[in-house]
Amino acid sequence: MYRLLSIILIPLVTTMFSSCWQYKKGQSIENALLRVISKFPQLPKGRDSESSFYKLVRSVTIGEIGIEIQLRSTPDTIEDPQKIIIVINQARKLYAIPLFSNTYHSYWHFQFDSVLVSEKTISTTFENEIKNCLTQLNLYDTLETAGIVLDEMFFSILQCQHVTDTDSLNLQQIALTNNYQLPSEESDSCSRRLQKNWDEMKKAFHPREYSSVYTSYWDQKNNRVYQFDFKKLGRNRKLDFTLKNYRLDCVSHMIYM
Repeated sequence: MYRLLSIILIPLVTTMFSSCWQYKKGQSIENALLRVISKFPQLPKGRDSESSFYKLVRSVTIGEIGIEIQLRSTPDTIEDPQKIIIVINQARKLYAIPLFSNTYHSYWHFQFDSVLVSEKTISTTFENEIKNCLTQLNLYDTLETAGIVLDEMFFSILQCQHVTDTDSLNLQQIALTNNYQLPSEESDSCSRRLQKNWDEMKKAFHPREYSSVYTSYWDQKNNRVYQFDFKKLGRNRKLDFTLKNYRLDCVSHMIYM
């Protein structure tokens, strides 16, 4: 049984530049990477082949519905590594979703956080890219396909875990990151943000209204929590969702003696 077996999502009617194209052997992944890098110049380019620069980290094939999901990443040796999720549907069409680092606040729209003046803003969001992917690949249906894809994306590909009431201490523990592209943060300021994060997240554990189902994924490697609000639950029924993202890291510039 899939963890989100009852979740099905409604198409978002949005006119945007499409990152969807027909899958062909050989250069298909290379073309997918080239197109998403062209759309988002914040993604670094490789010197030779993008498919060798954005190496495959892991992949999963959902056998019964014939869908493949890949996670690809730049080398960890570059200053600010970036990742890309590639989804391939039953008709072998692809959509590439950027999984930017926490450097790009505008893409994540982090709760209780601000967009930095120095940041090269991104005109879309992670939420929009997920919805565009599900729409372009025709994954919205009444067979719960979209929910299964999201489940595999966050649990199998990103290796997240569910957030529960017992995670208070873990999610309020400051994770220091050394990112010289961003200004250093004061620890007190980070602690207050993490407290606000937790206070907001835990509201979903015991909602006053049961018209929605909240699912929170803790992405420990990337220091984020993704909190989905799945609306209008019901079997054989398409539904909508909203997404809140929370940043868990604190930028601290190391001083070497």
